[in-house]
Amino acid sequence: MLTGEHALIVGGGKESEFKALRLLDGEAKVTVVGRSFTEGLLRLASRSRGDVSLIPAEPTKDVVLRTVREIRPRVVFISTGRPELDEELSVAMRRRDGRAALVCVVDEPRLNDFNMPAIARKGDVRVGVSTGGRSPAMAGALRRKIEKIITRQDVLQVRLQGHIRKASQARLRDAESRKEFAYKVLRDKTVGALLKKGRYAEARRLAEKMLREATSSAVARSAQGPSRKRKGVTRDG
Repeated sequence: MLTGEHALIVGGGKESEFKALRLLDGEAKVTVVGRSFTEGLLRLASRSRGDVSLIPAEPTKDVVLRTVREIRPRVVFISTGRPELDEELSVAMRRRDGRAALVCVVDEPRLNDFNMPAIARKGDVRVGVSTGGRSPAMAGALRRKIEKIITRQDVLQVRLQGHIRKASQARLRDAESRKEFAYKVLRDKTVGALLKKGRYAEARRLAEKMLREATSSAVARSAQGPSRKRKGVTRDG
């Protein structure tokens, strides 16, 4: 996860704009170094309330390494459109004085520490697809297939699970009980039918009722205490 982490993008073209959008989706703080920037990047910077910073400069090794030292990014994406410069910057990143955590050079898997997956998005659901850098086009095609498979019911179920997870933490003491209850809601046919019809509020009320019943049962079991029956026990002597 990159939430709250700094990410550096070298290059101001369309690929950099695409990377910036995905990084913002992951709640990262993005800095872009480039000679010029797309209209999309300029809009992102103006609307992001400080989450996107643009540095208009020739992306030389000195400029990039200075930026790395200043912001200490978790990841660096390199996409200048000049293969020789991309490789030079990738090598420089791995030196001790300018080392970033992870480096990704667009369209050059051999220079990468990682390959950024294509991300399928539906509501709060995120599914990453990677081809190991071999075929970004195929990764994108698979992403679109996955987005078609994920239903509205799935998205609402994720939302409901988030709600009951938080609610059950206050009512059910142990992790195993909370896990069992989550699966009980997940498998409940009535809850599923309501979500399929988009009736989230009703499904939530039903899940909350189920939680109250589960809490009552847990309290009752606790009040009974452990069984103390000891049949067949004899005393020596």
